[in-house]
Amino acid sequence: MSQTVTQLQQVTAFLLASLKPYVTANTIDAWQEGGSLILSGEDLGTGGYQVAKWKHRATIAFEKFPHHRVNPYNLLAMLAAFLIDSGWPRDEYQLSDPELDIDPVSKDNATVLIELELMDDIDLIPDAAGPVMFNGQRYRVALVPVNVAEEVDVQTQPGGAS
Repeated sequence: MSQTVTQLQQVTAFLLASLKPYVTANTIDAWQEGGSLILSGEDLGTGGYQVAKWKHRATIAFEKFPHHRVNPYNLLAMLAAFLIDSGWPRDEYQLSDPELDIDPVSKDNATVLIELELMDDIDLIPDAAGPVMFNGQRYRVALVPVNVAEEVDVQTQPGGAS
């Protein structure tokens, strides 16, 4: 079963990998809340469709963030760099910049909450056993394959085109 990986899963996995060994999987949590389903129905070719976009607030919570061992500005820079490098159309959809709350709970640890707005594509591909009925066919949620031309054959007419 092929499934899409959400933007929240991508950001969380990146931060976890970047902050190891100081942050472990059992000290980080992430969830989505409060969103809007933006309907599309766009034909993406190869039998696939984008039926919607899911615009939502996401939270990433770090328990026991070792703020004296890991400079919190490194966390801020990692998050900013990831979002910039992702190529996600944040400006196009007017997604707000991340907000952070850092609450020291001891001299060595803090609770860090990152709240950010994200937008996920909800794409469908044909699947006779899929759970989604759309346009009279069965589909499943998955990334629609993109065909990219590897070669282009350009022919010109003698004397130039007019």
